Amino acid sequence: MKQLIYIFLSTCLLYSCIKPDYEFENYESKIVIDGWIENGKFPKVLLTRSAAYFSEIDSASIRDYVLTTARVEVSDGENTEVLTLRPNNAYFPPYVYVATKLKGEAGKTYQLKVNYYDLEATATTTIPEPVTLDSSWFELKENSDSFGFIWLKFTDDIATKNYYRTLTKVQSKDDKYIANFFPNFNDKFFNGQDIEIALYKGNKSSTDKQDELNYMLGDTISLMFTVIDEQSYEFWNTFHKEITNAGNPFAATNARVKSNVKNGLGIWCGYGSNYYRIIAN
Repeated sequence: MKQLIYIFLSTCLLYSCIKPDYEFENYESKIVIDGWIENGKFPKVLLTRSAAYFSEIDSASIRDYVLTTARVEVSDGENTEVLTLRPNNAYFPPYVYVATKLKGEAGKTYQLKVNYYDLEATATTTIPEPVTLDSSWFELKENSDSFGFIWLKFTDDIATKNYYRTLTKVQSKDDKYIANFFPNFNDKFFNGQDIEIALYKGNKSSTDKQDELNYMLGDTISLMFTVIDEQSYEFWNTFHKEITNAGNPFAATNARVKSNVKNGLGIWCGYGSNYYRIIAN
């Protein structure tokens, strides 16, 4: 799951090229949430705070924006748990708030509340029912004997408006699940149909730079195939558009990333997930 600080850093790099002749005054920092909860798993939340557009940013000051003393609470309407901060070097920032009792269940709605001094941010998400794949496989791309992509085949539920998101992790190369290249899609054009979709590897998802968007023959790939709610889809869809267009002035969307967080920024996302193991052979 790509970290929200990526957009923040891209903005800073753009500013380094153009010195503005104006400044924003009275900027109020907000809580930035990168949180998720899956069926059968404990919720995880990463917290930072936002900075003014023209703030001075370097490798040392970035950690000053990490929130490690917040109170983070998750509730399903009946049960509530205060999450505990733990170090985790698989993420940046390398601190994650985690639960130890409350696990996600498909069909349930979860409220998140974050308090940091006089700031409070809240968000709500739902874990949709997971969709089961009919099959998944690896296929070499044309004119290549080493690189390829993976295919998915499944049947979309005609009775439900579905929003999908895919992530993969390559064994011995990735330490966490990485969103695929163009990972978000809905059933607008195939509602109730049998569908086959090709997935390309997400950018920078492994240390192998020979072919960033393709999996390699011999890879063991873990696929996280998820269903998310509409608000989560709107966030991830606009987020990845900004990531894709970052640094390209001719492709900028000039649109805000659509957060589902009240009095803050970011995403609190529920995943209805199924996992699959694909061997690239």
